Amino acid sequence: MIDATVFMGMHHQNQGIRDSSLAFFTQRYHSEVRMSFSQIGVCDAIIWKKARELQDVYYPFMDVLHSDMNIQRAGYSNAALTRAANSAALSGLSAEKRLQAAQVLEANCLFYTHDRDYQNCPALKPHLASFEAEHTGHTFPEGLHRLYRASLELIITEEDYRHV
Repeated sequence: MIDATVFMGMHHQNQGIRDSSLAFFTQRYHSEVRMSFSQIGVCDAIIWKKARELQDVYYPFMDVLHSDMNIQRAGYSNAALTRAANSAALSGLSAEKRLQAAQVLEANCLFYTHDRDYQNCPALKPHLASFEAEHTGHTFPEGLHRLYRASLELIITEEDYRHV
């Protein structure tokens, strides 16, 4: 499972975040990735605050990636809602982040994130997965790779996450 920081990380100003996010997606392009509806919404909220010209170069990449890659999208289960509301172990997170954390805990899956709040949450520690240290040479298919290169006009900063 991933959050918005991984998806948007492919366009992050920090080269390390950008490289690890890109490697994550290119290595898993032919496999399955899970993402919550709300995290997809966070990505959209970040993009919609950018200039229209940047949206126009970014969205073709995002549209093709979401269409061609097996990204399983899901809402929150009742069990995750209950856990998010009642878990003392998640109380240090914002409400939105408690929901994401509870979804990870309920699914008992690996969780990829660049978000320090999640990385510092003791309840999530057993679920946090490490990114590959280096890009292993995987790339997107040619057409998608061209769209990705064009979309790099759009740059994401840490500030972008604070104003969603």
